[in-house]
Amino acid sequence: MGKMDLEVKILDIDEQQIIDTIIKNGGKLKEETKQTLYTYDLPSIYGRYLDIKLLINEYYKSKMENKLIAQIDRLKQLFFEIDNLLNKEGQDEIKKRIGTNKLQELLKKEREELIKILNKKELNTFLERFHNNDKKWIRLRKTNNKTILTVKHILRDNDTKIQQMMETEIEVPSIEDADNLLETLGFSHKSYQEKIRKTYILKGYEIDIDTWPMLNTFIEVEGKNEKDIEKIINILGYELKDTISCTVDEIYKQNGIDSLMMREIKF
Repeated sequence: MGKMDLEVKILDIDEQQIIDTIIKNGGKLKEETKQTLYTYDLPSIYGRYLDIKLLINEYYKSKMENKLIAQIDRLKQLFFEIDNLLNKEGQDEIKKRIGTNKLQELLKKEREELIKILNKKELNTFLERFHNNDKKWIRLRKTNNKTILTVKHILRDNDTKIQQMMETEIEVPSIEDADNLLETLGFSHKSYQEKIRKTYILKGYEIDIDTWPMLNTFIEVEGKNEKDIEKIINILGYELKDTISCTVDEIYKQNGIDSLMMREIKF
């Protein structure tokens, strides 16, 4: 499991005023970088489910316990992802089909019963509707001489109205090598992006000042809980009501730009 943080953004800032406030309160510049990014979609949820189900059936019949356990672990991750996407209506529907409103509950059942449910037409028909998860993607980012491969997953806000982001990441030798590897595995990058980021440290927290092409500069603040985030934005002269919790693609959309249809976003 990756690291979990809450994050908010404050749009249309006066950059110099923010920097002056950070410095006045003892903050320091950590780094200023120009970042290059590739983004990739993951395979469809339903396609991943069919693959896992096929292998579970095969390994169960062959009594290959270690391989079966590995596939059930994959299924656990996938069910976590689907449960996170379900709204109340979806939860009610899945309960009518399989007797529970959370797919992860199926993993508590005995193996034979679990496999029987996985092969039920009612479940498979329901899961057919799940294609690409627009809340989960792969990002390859180069910052100076460091390249990080990250799987980003936006989770439900749990009524906090603050975006909860789970990130699983690993450092890779270069953006070119990692891109070639992902292409070989079947992940074609859907976009190339550039941005300028200034990162400041204030009271032990990072504040990122981001500038993207065609957008006004904004800040991003991360914290383990709402109290952490509120503490920092209050120092900057803002309140929680002044923040927004969304992706950069959604900010582009607010400005009349469909970034999801753009192959390149650069200065």
